[in-house]
Order: sequence, then C-alpha cells, then structure tokens
Amino acid sequence: MAECVVGVPREQKTQEGRVGMTPAGVWVVTQLGGRVLVEHDAGVLSGFSDQAYKDLGAIIVETSDEIWKNADIVVKIKEPIKSEYPHLRSFAGRTLFTYLHLAGGAIDLTRTLLDNKITAIAYETVSLPGKDNRAVFPLLVPMSQIAGTQAMHGALARHQPEHHQDLSVVIIGGGNVGEAALCRAVCGVGSIVIFEAWEKRILELKKEYGRIEKVKIFPLTMLDDKSVRKYLKEADIVISGPMLPGGKEAPIVLTQKHFRIMKQGCYIADVSIDQGGSTAWTKGNPTKPGETFTRGARKLVFSAVPNIPGSTVPAEATLALTDTTLPYVLVLVSESLRSKGGEYTALRDNTDLRKGLQTYNGYVTNEHVAAHHDLSKEYRSPDSFF
Repeated sequence: MAECVVGVPREQKTQEGRVGMTPAGVWVVTQLGGRVLVEHDAGVLSGFSDQAYKDLGAIIVETSDEIWKNADIVVKIKEPIKSEYPHLRSFAGRTLFTYLHLAGGAIDLTRTLLDNKITAIAYETVSLPGKDNRAVFPLLVPMSQIAGTQAMHGALARHQPEHHQDLSVVIIGGGNVGEAALCRAVCGVGSIVIFEAWEKRILELKKEYGRIEKVKIFPLTMLDDKSVRKYLKEADIVISGPMLPGGKEAPIVLTQKHFRIMKQGCYIADVSIDQGGSTAWTKGNPTKPGETFTRGARKLVFSAVPNIPGSTVPAEATLALTDTTLPYVLVLVSESLRSKGGEYTALRDNTDLRKGLQTYNGYVTNEHVAAHHDLSKEYRSPDSFF
C-alpha cells in the first residue's frame, strides 16, 4: 500500500479566513490510511484550533514550508500568491486542489505551475452534467450563494432600514449569486429587476419568482433596450455577478455608456471580480471588505471584493465549501493510497474531477486559460492524457 500525505496550509491571501479542511475532514482522511499535515493556526479564523485538528488525527506543523515539502496533495482555498511561488518549486510534480481562477489573473502563476509540472485542479471548473446539457459546478454553488447574500447585505447596510422599501435594485446575472442576492432583498426593497443571459434560466426564475409583483426578469440582451433602460437609470443598488462556465474570464456587462445614465451615487457591487471583473471600472480594481471607490461625474460607488465568503463569514463558508470538496479529496487520497501516482487514476476515472484540471505534466489543460494567456502551443486537452 502506498502512502499519501495531505497538506493543509494557512491561507496567505489578505482577508481570507477559510481553511481547506475541517477537523472532521482530517478524521475521514486518516481513517482511509492517509496522513494530514495542518499548518499552525490554519483553521483559527474558521473557528478550529490546532488542538481540534490534533484530536482528530492531524499533525500540526509550524511552517508552510513543511507542508509543501512533505505533502503529496495540498488542499487550499485560494490560489497561491507570489510569496508562495517558491513553495511550488519544492512541490514539483505533485497535486494542488484549490480555487485558481487562472483565466482571470496574470500569467505568472500559470507559468509557475507549468514549469514545476504541478497537477493543478481548480474547484471552480469541477463540473457535473446538469439538465439541458448545462454543466453544474458543485464547488462554486455554495460560495456563490454566500457571495450573493453578503453582497446584497453590504449594499442594504448603506441605507437605513426604514428606507429599504424605497430602494430600486438591479441584479445582473440570475445564477447562484443573483438568486441569492434576490432572496436577501426581496422582502425589504421596493423593486428588483434581474437581467439573465440564458433563456432556460430566465424561465426558471420566472416560474419561481414571476408572481412577485416587485420582481421583473429580462434577458441580458435587453439591458440596452430603451423600454427597460429606465430600470438601470433608477437603480439605487446594482449587483453584478455574471459568470461564464469553464473558468472563462467574466464578461464586461457595465460600461461607461451605462454609467452615464445611472443615478447619482448608485452603489455597484461587482461579485465577479474573482473572474476578472464584470464592469469597465472595477476590472483590475479589487477593493477590500468595507472599502469602496467613487468614480465619474455621477459619483458612482463601486465595491469589488474578491473572495467575499472568506473575508466576511469564513466559518460558515468553510463548512459549506468543505462539505462539497471533501468527497473529491477522498477520491484523490484513496487512489494515491492504492498506488504511487494515484492522481492519474483518480482523474482518469472521474470525469467531473478531470474537468477541474488546469495544468498537468507541464501542459495547460483548460482551453480558456490557454487562450487568455496565449499558451496555445502548451495546451493539451485533459482527455488526451487519460
């Protein structure tokens, strides 16, 4: 029987309080026969002490360096930042499982993963077949729901509760982010207008919420239509959360032509900032929790907080996320315990996990990442390996 060591480092990204595995997850992995190294205080912001991990079988180590040098699989939350790149060199040829968003960032991380032949599996593109041949992204759903709820919560907090009933809200993107934002606001605000791109999703939203008088749902293509432009002009709050599947960069849905007609002081929350940003003025301009910037003649107020769940409600977010990631961790661990190089078998036999593959054996394996970074010569379909 082969060995398998799972490493759980403390997150280094600013304002990130989540952790890649809970003590309960550690216990399950150790029951399979794996070992788990957890960095000192990795779980403290999510409410898990070192002792809680030790009690359920983890080995606590003092530094990230010990994690990366000794682990076969590293389970994180966010993509490694530049200060962690040296660790990736000592981790060459092994498996990283985390959010990566490679198509929404600079090429540096992608290049480092390639140079070190790291098997990089991204939470955000692990997918299952859904109805109507539309993929479902199980590791995105819980975080998108939290992000939508928290984005709307922050927007409403800027107004006195007694004035909420006078607010007009526009939501761009009717997926998990948009629906969660809708549910958070629907009982309190005066009106909500949703713009959604996918026709079948529009029908789903109309079936669920169409009978609510204050809720209106339109195709995204009508955002510039004169007949509905008034809703954007009257909006006090705009939540922008469109997402393109497969790890693509977020589309820009709000530009200066929209900003010119919007209400003075309108608050715009760009929840797609992790995918690069969905408005012309937030793209490349992330903000910290609680911070905003004001721009334009109409003094529009922008918020673009990356990883909203980890910076606002890390304990809740960790539990929701690890409930969905742990089964995939167990697949990787189980196969690695059966034979050295077991990640190959795990990826070969699990189509949903394979769809999360971003880099493998020195090649880019996500076509959108390859296109974004002009790496077509270094692209290979993941299926070609398995």
